[in-house]
Amino acid sequence: MIAYLVRHAESLTNAALSRSLNPDLSPLGRRQSEALAQRFGRLQITAAYCSPFRRCLETVLPISEARGLPIRIRPELHECHHLPAGTRVENELPPLDEITRSCPLARVCDDWAGPVVWPPADERGVDLFARMKSFASYLKSRWGDADEAVLVVSHGSPLAKLVDAWLSEHPGPSYRYVVDNAGVSALRWKNGVSTLLCLNEMSHLIGLPSPEIANYESDGSLKKVPPPIR
Repeated sequence: MIAYLVRHAESLTNAALSRSLNPDLSPLGRRQSEALAQRFGRLQITAAYCSPFRRCLETVLPISEARGLPIRIRPELHECHHLPAGTRVENELPPLDEITRSCPLARVCDDWAGPVVWPPADERGVDLFARMKSFASYLKSRWGDADEAVLVVSHGSPLAKLVDAWLSEHPGPSYRYVVDNAGVSALRWKNGVSTLLCLNEMSHLIGLPSPEIANYESDGSLKKVPPPIR
């Protein structure tokens, strides 16, 4: 099994055009999502898993619409907001039935057991690692050695920790792995071996403007100085 990990395309908040915790994609983000749809257009994708946030649903929608593929919402793929301990904020997510009404291809993953509960706003790093470890175990158990490819659309920190959890039993330091908006990474599970095939691959975005927070230039070269985090 191969899992393609995709961080959502640029959101209005990433572009400093909003302060919402549940923003839509920016105009550039919509172009990035179309570039992703072209990239995945030639690949056979068996299942698409997604965070419930609008920026993730809007990112995966062109891919799912092109092939009539249901979007399976998984609570583990929820954003991590990196807020101080004790912080209480609204994540701005509407009820699940409203999410699925606004995005007809979206539904709670059919093999999710129990109530859908989102992580707290002030989630600790070790808890983020634990939920991504749980999701990694789910993927390995669900798909096993099958010659299938699945898509996982989420956020920068959860996807970076999913790579960590895929390869390690214990969490590594923050920012060990970096994932840009609309970046593609790939993990493989075969014969009991966990492999990282690629990390933050950006070739599909060459020619599009390079956002301030990106680690790459519009020609695909890498920036020498780390960008701001937003």
